[in-house]
Amino acid sequence: MKSTITLLLIICSFAALASQPRKVLIIGIDGVRTDALQQANTPNIDALIASGFYTYESWHEGITVSGPSWSTIMCGVEFPKHGVTSNSYSGSNYNQYPYFTRRAKDCLPNLYEVQIVQWAPMSDNVYNDGWDQKIKVCDGCGANSVSAAQTQLANPNLDVLFVYFDECDLTGHSIGFNPANPAYIAAIQTVDGHVGSILNALYSRPNYANEDWIILLTTDHGGIGTGHGGNTNSERKIWWVGSGNNPISKQLTNVTDPGSYAMGNHNAQVALSNPSQADIAVTALDHLFRGTNCNPTDPSWNLDGTSWLDSLHSDPIVSTEEIQEVLIKMYPNPATDILSIWFENKENEPLSYVIYNLQGMAVKEEENAAAMNSSKLNVDVSKLRRGNYLLKFQIGGKLVTKSFTVE
Repeated sequence: MKSTITLLLIICSFAALASQPRKVLIIGIDGVRTDALQQANTPNIDALIASGFYTYESWHEGITVSGPSWSTIMCGVEFPKHGVTSNSYSGSNYNQYPYFTRRAKDCLPNLYEVQIVQWAPMSDNVYNDGWDQKIKVCDGCGANSVSAAQTQLANPNLDVLFVYFDECDLTGHSIGFNPANPAYIAAIQTVDGHVGSILNALYSRPNYANEDWIILLTTDHGGIGTGHGGNTNSERKIWWVGSGNNPISKQLTNVTDPGSYAMGNHNAQVALSNPSQADIAVTALDHLFRGTNCNPTDPSWNLDGTSWLDSLHSDPIVSTEEIQEVLIKMYPNPATDILSIWFENKENEPLSYVIYNLQGMAVKEEENAAAMNSSKLNVDVSKLRRGNYLLKFQIGGKLVTKSFTVE
């Protein structure tokens, strides 16, 4: 029977996510200019863009070298606070401004967090970072990073994973950071393949459908000639992508350059309303902390970033209207060719459905679907790839979301 649910009913199609364990995957790709990323053929990154928040117009606000940049990304503060101004990491202030993983673990001590890097200083010169494992592979060894990530993603207890690739930066230093450089573009495309392998491992987790992941991708800086570290647009203009389980896509454009601490013209107020590297850590913390007493806006933390979580992965919508809950049954599950859905529709209201893959992309949908006898609908899933899917099924103004598998 249908049961009536009143005030504050969660009606979002992904309402089940509210009770699922929250997890974070961050993929860092060193030295990728925005214009080069847009020119390269990157189907795996594009798939994340299609289901999330993204910008090609973020601006680096600090020193455009790796040590300070990754410290900002992971700590959520700019270099005047974290203290790192060079690749030597000298002057670091990680005890006062630690990695977000340390702050996360202080709030949620049972989190299991792993870092995989190809550039040793990111592991050797950083402290108070909260990692349970710090895995180092050789420079340029993207396949090794993928293999290590696949091993970690097979662990059901994994909560936070950071994977870093430096092939693009190595190529830029060797023969030029330039979108007209075929080798530089090829390096970006190679790393996109690595990203695809990691995403496949993520989506293949046995319990993935019952977990709430966000995926964050970014670079640390651009480049000009065969170097970086200056304040040109080619070095300062950067990008980042955030993808959650909600099937939305939002591009932030017309971003205002807040200037740079390194140039002495930084505008903190402008920075708050524009995407920045410090936002990565704050967004990750916001995701992990939802439903807890912890909050990345804690004034004692004095973070510089802003959370964009609501732009890439909205919390369930709360309704103040009285609605009815839809009860359905599906068979078979797993399905191979036909997925049958049984329901009750005494008022003969219109039916519709959307099927999403776990990248958040709609792969099949139908409005005004024709039921067999007002209580059964057959959906052909024979052309869908094997894997896990989410079905959003709607009867009039009532809806439900169910997960199913195609074999």
